[in-house]
Order: sequence, then structure tokens, then C-alpha cells
Amino acid sequence: MTNTQSKHLLPVGFYDLLFDEAEKNHQNINLVLQVFFDAKYRLIKTPLVEFEENFSHSEIRNSLRTTDVISGKNLILRNDITPQISRLLATRLKDEKLPLKLCYVGDVLCAKSEEIYSNRQQTQAGLEIIGCDFEQSNFEIVEVVLGALKKLTVKNLLIEFSLPDFLDIFLDEIATENKDELREAIMKKNISLIRSLAGSYAGIINEIVLSNNNLQELTSKISAQIKSEKILSQLKKAQKISEFFSSKNFSDIELRFDLFGDHEASYHHEISFDIFCKNFSYPIARGGRYKINNINAVGATIYMNTL
Repeated sequence: MTNTQSKHLLPVGFYDLLFDEAEKNHQNINLVLQVFFDAKYRLIKTPLVEFEENFSHSEIRNSLRTTDVISGKNLILRNDITPQISRLLATRLKDEKLPLKLCYVGDVLCAKSEEIYSNRQQTQAGLEIIGCDFEQSNFEIVEVVLGALKKLTVKNLLIEFSLPDFLDIFLDEIATENKDELREAIMKKNISLIRSLAGSYAGIINEIVLSNNNLQELTSKISAQIKSEKILSQLKKAQKISEFFSSKNFSDIELRFDLFGDHEASYHHEISFDIFCKNFSYPIARGGRYKINNINAVGATIYMNTL
């Protein structure tokens, strides 16, 4: 590398897009937004930088920071767009009738690469339904995102659903004494440690951790060993997801269930999902249900820089 080249390096995880790549990225964003518009989602654009005080502590983890030369206040360069919607709901959107269907596109910046993402500069294109408790809204988000990926002619898709509340409910129901240790072992899919901590439940826990291709068989095994209405209610949610995919005839998309999930830092509850392209090592889209300003919401994000 010459001295001239070394003077023009970019920080790790940041990139240029030139010519065909830049044009393709622009076209892809327009195609995705058009799918969102056709589904009656309204576009919002939020700033790249906000005051630190606008975010909770958890929302600014892994954020790049600077100081505003005018106010002297700390500034955050956003690492996710969804938290910015919280501010809008409390201010400019506070009088809007719910449910509210929003979409957005923009770059986010991370201080460090996430475990699964090498890029610290990512382009998010996402959509949200805010203020709707109906189960159908979960399925609508999934259907619109899959429609957008289909429009981009992304093939060999695999979607993996998790039930973010299931792990804590499961651990409460089996009344284990070493709940925190066992939760950690399950999140890390540490099979040998699960065997040593879970006693008579080790077998079924390892089945849940490892078996995600046959939901009906797995559900039967869980129900046979653990008689719990709360667990049964969770399993019914997974079964409804499976039925939705059958009824919509998504025959070209592989469906899997990781009932416990593995996203410790996730803010999702009830349902979450990752969408993979089989020749790609990490999700190209992610979504789920969550609360924003104590309002129920569901949303998803497509990571456009991966496409």
C-alpha cells in the first residue's frame, strides 16, 4: 500500500458504493419503498443525529457520539431508526389516529460491529404498525417484507421465528433453582452445560434448542412432558404462524422455529423473526412485536446494504 492510499483509508466497517453497486442499491431501495407504499405505509425521514437525552441508556449502546458546538450537549449518531419513532409519537405524531402505518429508509452507524454484522454503516428500510394488538398485524408485516424481498428477486429464503417470552415462561414453569445459569446456557446453546444444569428437563430443552424443522413433532414432545397452560399458549402462537404460512402458500420459503431465540439484547416480545438468504451467513431482515411509548407495535427492517 502506498502512502497516498494509506492516507485515504476508511474506518473499519464503512464503505463506498460506486457505479453499478450504487445504482443497484438505489434501485433496490426504490423497489422496497414502492412495496411499502402499495401496502399503505406512509414514509417518514428522521435525522442522522439527535440529542443523547432523547434516548434511553439501552438505545444508545454501541452508538457513535459527538458534541453539538451550538448547544454544548452530547449528540448521538443513530444506530437504529425505530427508537427515533418514539420521539415522533410523543411530539409531531401524538395526535395521529392509531393504528399508524409508517415506513422509513436511512443509514445507521454503529460504534462497533455487531456479532453477526461486519458493517458499521448499514442502510435500513423498514416498516411499522403502531397501535394494533391484532395477531393479523404480525402476519401483515411478515407478508409485506417477504413481498419486498420477492420484488428484489431474492431467492432461497429461510425465515426463522422465535417466541421471545417463551424462555422465561419455560424456566418459571419448570421451577429450576439455577434459572440464570440455565438461561445463559440455553442462550449460548451449550448442550453439555444444559445437561448438567437441567436435570430431567435436559432432554426436552436440548430438543427445543436443536430441533427446529418439525414444529408439530416438537410441540407434541413438549406437551407430553410439561403440563402447563402458559407453555401450551406459547406453542399455539407458533402453530398459528405455521398455519399462516400454509394458508398463504409460501411453498418456496423454508420455515423454521427457534422457540427460545438467541437475541439477549432484543426488545421484542411475543414474536420475532429473522429472514436469511441461504447463501448468506446472517439475516437480511429482522422484525417482531414490541412496545413503543407503552403502545403495542410490530415492525421489521430490511438491511439494504446486504442486498
